[in-house]
Amino acid sequence: MVNTERLCPGCMNDNGGEKICPICGYNSAEHNGEDCLPTGMLVGNRYITGQAKSRNGEGISYIGWDNSNDSVVTLREYFPAGFAVRNPDRTVRMVKGGEYTFNEGLMEFMDINRQIKASELPSLIPVTDVFEENGTVYAVSQRISAITLKEFLSRNGGSLKWEQARPLFLPLIDTVKGMNDLGIIHGGISTDTILVGRDGKLRISGYSVRKLRYADNELECELFPGFAAIEQYGTNDMHMDMYTDVYALCAVLFNVLIGTVPAAAPDRLQNDSMSIPAKFAEELPRHVLAALANGLQVLPENRTQDIESFKNELVYAETADSAPAVPARKAAAEPEKPRKSGGTAKYVIISSACTAVVFIAIVAILAFTVFREGIFGNDDSSEQSSDTSISAPSVDQIGTIDSGAEESAVLYNVPQLVGKYYAEVEDNEEYEKFELVIKGSEYSDKYQRGQICAQSVAEGTGVVRDTKIELTISLGPKEIKIANVMGLDEINAKLELLKQGFLYDNIEVLEKFDADHEPGTVIEQEPKYGTQVNPNSAVKIYINSYEGTSESEDSVFDDLFY
Repeated sequence: MVNTERLCPGCMNDNGGEKICPICGYNSAEHNGEDCLPTGMLVGNRYITGQAKSRNGEGISYIGWDNSNDSVVTLREYFPAGFAVRNPDRTVRMVKGGEYTFNEGLMEFMDINRQIKASELPSLIPVTDVFEENGTVYAVSQRISAITLKEFLSRNGGSLKWEQARPLFLPLIDTVKGMNDLGIIHGGISTDTILVGRDGKLRISGYSVRKLRYADNELECELFPGFAAIEQYGTNDMHMDMYTDVYALCAVLFNVLIGTVPAAAPDRLQNDSMSIPAKFAEELPRHVLAALANGLQVLPENRTQDIESFKNELVYAETADSAPAVPARKAAAEPEKPRKSGGTAKYVIISSACTAVVFIAIVAILAFTVFREGIFGNDDSSEQSSDTSISAPSVDQIGTIDSGAEESAVLYNVPQLVGKYYAEVEDNEEYEKFELVIKGSEYSDKYQRGQICAQSVAEGTGVVRDTKIELTISLGPKEIKIANVMGLDEINAKLELLKQGFLYDNIEVLEKFDADHEPGTVIEQEPKYGTQVNPNSAVKIYINSYEGTSESEDSVFDDLFY
């Protein structure tokens, strides 16, 4: 049994009863605010309150100690700003006239946290207890050693490659979809509310009552500019829905992949000129660009409507087994774009006008590459530069006309498909004249996983319409030389392995003690650096469990979020 009198209220570590904690620097002479619970108070007959770490219009978050499990927890108290008052006995009373708002929020707060407690969604911070006391409701959650995604990006050059971000975000996207399916809209998804754990996984925090995510209502709101959708700003009586979380997820991914935060939605409504630099337009798969463009539409009616549709667009056909993509939307009165030729990709522009006439265009022109004008498709087949259809050559009439002769067939030149991703050709009008089928897949040292590495009919062959062309999809190299991740921290070691093509679920993290090496870094890896292995192989990395004598990493993380 832990002696709780020796626990620091700032980090809940045993600091020997020191007044100034040598671990986190908390001064025991400090006190929580007058409207907060005091440190050392017992609630729920098992939880000891510590320092108040954060607060917003919904409530207050404290670090706490669970006497039953001898573990550190986060204690979230429903205490709506402006509608709750702290009594001298530390109970909570409602402000006169605000009873309806208080009780409405209390019931919603209780329901959300009970739903999370019952959920097994992979990227949620688990809620372990929900109880009523002191005239309000408390939710207890595990305290995860993590930093915000914003801090993580700052430490890692400001952006990630798509192949790095993809395995990290898919479980998070599934989690948001799971909560949406329960009728719960987050409304505050941002790089501040997504956490990167020491285990390398993303987790989402900040689920709250809806009124916290609306401007211009009686509750003090908390919005994240650049990530909050236009409907959250009280514009034209629009309401939050699943498409609100789609917008936020797209804004987060835009930030992660491009390195900048989109302009605030009200500013985009007035003057929208969001662009992607050429180098990113060239590097990112076109289906990713299309998914971001559709999900970042300012007006909800033009936006991808739900998380499932967004995910289908985002990951569609990266491998042969992927699900069908959701077609990209076009504005009803989209003007024709003049054709450009040559050069490299200049910009991918995602724009939306307040008149609800949205013009979506991603200009990514790479001569003889997969990026062409009209990344979202072109309804006018006359604009397709690759339409190289030819008729049989005409000749002067010789003799009499045979009315029973067959009409000459119109032939189409087979394009080069090898080297393109299947996602780029399967649902593209440019290739609708051919029947494209997947013959199989094979390992290839030349082509990346998901690229077409062989086609049954050679490029340039003249064929009739609907000719079947069988495609072989690359599985990537059969063997790769495993990278050296020694000395890296856990997150960066995983990212390096993911970049090489190893599967996230096949990377096992173990601990090993070594006082001669840096704490928290990889001190051993299996297979060894330089070993040729199949990318589907299991990889083990051993993290040094030695903590050293410096300030614990947990105390640094604790100050970054509640």
